[in-house]
Amino acid sequence: MIALKDSLGTEFVERIRAIFSEKGQLSKAKNFEFRPPQQEMAMAVARALEEERHLVVEAGTGVGKSLAYLAPAILFALEQHKKAIVSTHTINLQEQLLYKDIPILKKILPIEFEAALMKGRQNYLCPRRLERALQQQNELFTGPEQNELNRLAEWSRTTRDGSLSDLSVEPDPKVWAQVCSEPHICTTKSCGQSNCFYQQARKRLLTSDVIVINHTLLFMLLGSPDQQEERESGYLFPNDFIIFDEAHTVEQVASRQIGIGISQYGLRSTIQRLYHARTRKGLFTVMRDAAGGRLAAELVDRADQFFAAIEGRSDFRKGREFRVRTPELVADSITGHLSALQARISEVTKRADDEFLKAELQELGRRIRDARDGIAIFLEQSAREHVYWIERTGKTAQFLSLNAAPIDIAPVLRRMIFREDCSCVMTSATLSVGRPDLAYLRQRIGADDAEP
Repeated sequence: MIALKDSLGTEFVERIRAIFSEKGQLSKAKNFEFRPPQQEMAMAVARALEEERHLVVEAGTGVGKSLAYLAPAILFALEQHKKAIVSTHTINLQEQLLYKDIPILKKILPIEFEAALMKGRQNYLCPRRLERALQQQNELFTGPEQNELNRLAEWSRTTRDGSLSDLSVEPDPKVWAQVCSEPHICTTKSCGQSNCFYQQARKRLLTSDVIVINHTLLFMLLGSPDQQEERESGYLFPNDFIIFDEAHTVEQVASRQIGIGISQYGLRSTIQRLYHARTRKGLFTVMRDAAGGRLAAELVDRADQFFAAIEGRSDFRKGREFRVRTPELVADSITGHLSALQARISEVTKRADDEFLKAELQELGRRIRDARDGIAIFLEQSAREHVYWIERTGKTAQFLSLNAAPIDIAPVLRRMIFREDCSCVMTSATLSVGRPDLAYLRQRIGADDAEP
């Protein structure tokens, strides 16, 4: 159980109280206004971090909650050699933290610190993958796609950080997928000693004291409950702690990331990276494997037929989502063919004498396997205590996705987030739902023992 807060406070808590007092260090900030609720929240955050426990705190509009959690988090991270992870739901709040609140604290706190934004690795160009794509462009890309590839090559020589946000025009998704950083391909071993933009960003994160991230990416990186429970300390890094702002969205985001999601568009794109029937381009073309090309071409058609059958059994008159309540919505006409394609990828990979090309093929093989497993679980509804639904996706809702999520996310988050020997702070302007002890939210997200 969580200990009751000590009304006297510790030396650290008292320092935080002083920072937020009427004549404290924060009073030097422009437009400062002494706010007792802000001071109380800052002290509660400091106490929770120091006692290594969890805290759920509601902070209404005007409290100034960002500074109330940032100041104690930064000082605690620096003094205890920890890393503060601040997770938000919206880009607007990320920008407020990075370009307004953190710069204020850099000016007034008596200690220097570094803060960085953590982006998903697929936001970054991998120079090694770009180099290989240029070498194999005739087998991988059409003429217009080769022009796009060369545009990216030109940009790579002048870009500030090699990320999508530094591109003035959004790249062709197919071309970008072949040159961006990907797990198992762009690794510390293969790219760590080069000028790889993702590996450089990763090094900056390792040396930063504060990392700002969004909820979706955070839960992608956290992995499974089993993986989290195996950690000796921390969540993403040893000795880190997490502050969730906009915490009212955590339940929904976590459900989607922890559950199953099979994208029609994503599956089609993965298969066509192996071989695109219309253009005759892809990794099977690089490997001169006609049999693999035929399998991939047939599978694209079979996948379209499978999802057309799914759509035929769905009713979207009430919106973009359709709840599936019974197993075997349609016949399984696809997982056997996905297994065959995966086996073909394994065979072709054995023939590859190029380690980089092997890594590319193995990564696509993993994606095909994951899609096969996810579709099987969805059709059989074999994941217990899950809810299943189909969703229209894409700008014009032209694609479908198959989804499953735990009915009750609380036990999962209890194992992943609200573990012993870790510290997590959850805050938002709207958490209470009529109860001052925040019991409803705490029960929904597994934070029963967290101090309200």
